[in-house]
Amino acid sequence: MHMAENQQIPRSYDLKTATSFVVASMIGVGVFTSLGYQVQSTDTVFSIMLLWTLGGIAAFTGALTYIALAMVLPRSGGEYHYLSKIYGPALGYVTGLLTVIVGFSAPIAASAMAFDSFASNILPLPLGPYSVWSLGCLCLIALIHLLDVKRGGDFNFLFTAIKVVLIFLFIVAGLFFAQHQSLSMTPQPRDMDLILSSGFGVSLVYVTYSYTGWNAAVYVIDEIKNPKRNVPLAILLGTSIVTIVYLLINFVFLYTTPMAEMAGQTDVADVAGQYIFGAQGAKIVSGLIAFGLISTISSMVVSGSRVIRRMGEDYRLLSMFNKTTQNDVPHYALLLISALALIFLLTFTFKTVIEYAGFILSFFGLFTVIGLFVVKSKNPDLELPFGKWFYPIVPIIYLLIKLLIIVYLIIDDPNRIWHAVLTFGLAYLVYLISKYWKTELRKK
Repeated sequence: MHMAENQQIPRSYDLKTATSFVVASMIGVGVFTSLGYQVQSTDTVFSIMLLWTLGGIAAFTGALTYIALAMVLPRSGGEYHYLSKIYGPALGYVTGLLTVIVGFSAPIAASAMAFDSFASNILPLPLGPYSVWSLGCLCLIALIHLLDVKRGGDFNFLFTAIKVVLIFLFIVAGLFFAQHQSLSMTPQPRDMDLILSSGFGVSLVYVTYSYTGWNAAVYVIDEIKNPKRNVPLAILLGTSIVTIVYLLINFVFLYTTPMAEMAGQTDVADVAGQYIFGAQGAKIVSGLIAFGLISTISSMVVSGSRVIRRMGEDYRLLSMFNKTTQNDVPHYALLLISALALIFLLTFTFKTVIEYAGFILSFFGLFTVIGLFVVKSKNPDLELPFGKWFYPIVPIIYLLIKLLIIVYLIIDDPNRIWHAVLTFGLAYLVYLISKYWKTELRKK
C-alpha cells in the first residue's frame, strides 16, 4: 500500500469509458420509477413531458457550467474541489462530506433497492427483510473495482453499452409493436395550475434526481486521458444521449400504459412492460432494467470513492482514504462508500432516500454554479469556454431551475429546512474537528 499523492495518478480511462461513467451515472433508478409518483399530482401529458424537458435543460446548462469550472480549476473531486477553491475549506469540506454520503451513498442504495425490486420480479431471493439481490450486487461491484482500476472501467463501459442498446430496443418495441393510448400533447387549460403547484415541484425533484450524474467525469478528471478534450466531450455526449433516452422512455410509458395503472407504482417500467409484451414480457423488462442498474451502481461507487480519496489528500483525519493498492486502487475509499451505501440500504426507504438526497443535492449545484460568477467577478479577464453566448445566460438558467426546485420543496414540506440545517450543521461539526486537530495537510 502507498499514498496516491506520492506519485502521479495513472490516467486509466479513455473517452468511451469516461462517457460511460456519465451515461451510467445518469440512467439509473429514477427514470424507471419516478413517473409513478409524478402522475399522482401531475397528470397531463404536456406537464409530464415539460418536467422531463426542464430536467434536460437543467442537465445541459449545469453540464456546460461544470465543464467551464473543470477547465478553470482542473482537479478531481467535483464540488468538493470547486467550493474549496472558491469559498474556502469549510464549505468545500462540508460539501465533500455530504457529496460522499448524500450524493453517492444514498443514490447507490436507492439503485440497489430498485435492482432488488426488479430482479425479485424474476426470482425472489429473500434474506430476512432484505434480499440477496441488492446486497450481492453492491458487494460484487465493489469487489470488481477493488481488483483493478482499468478493468473496472472496462466493466463499466461494457455494461453501460449493453444497457443503452437494451433501452433503445424497449423504446422501439413500445413505439411500433404495442397498443397505444390516445394522447393529447397540447397544453390543457389546467396545465398552468399543475405547473404552479407544489406537486409539480416535488415531481421536478424526481426528474432532476434522474438526471443527476452528468458531472460524473469531473470526479475522476485526474484519471482521464487527455482531460482537456475528453472531459467536455464525455459530459456533453453522455448528457445528450441520456436526454434523448429519457424523453423517449417517458413518452413510451405514457403512450402504452394508462396513467391510472402507473399512479403510485414504483415498478413503472414493469407495469408498462406488461402492456407492451404481456405478463411474461414484463419479467423480461424487469431483467433488462435490473441489468442496467449494475453499471449505475458501478459508476457511482467509483465517483464517490474519488471524492473521499481527494479529501484524504487534504486532511490527515481522512488520509487513510488516499491510500492505494499496488494496482492504484483507492481501496479504503471504495470500502467506505460501499459500507455507507449498505447502511442506507438497510435503514431507509426508497422514497425517503430520493426526496432527501434530491433536496440536499440541489444546494450543491446552486453553490457550485454561483461559484462560477464569483470566479469571473474576481478575474474579469478570464476567458470561459463556449464563447460569449455562454456567460451569464447558461449558468443563470441552471440557477433558476435549482431555485425553483428548492422553493417548491420547502412549500411542500417546510420541515425540509430543518433537515438541511441539521445535515449541513453535522457536516460542519466534523470539519471543526478536523480543523481543531490541525489536520489540513496542505493549502488547496
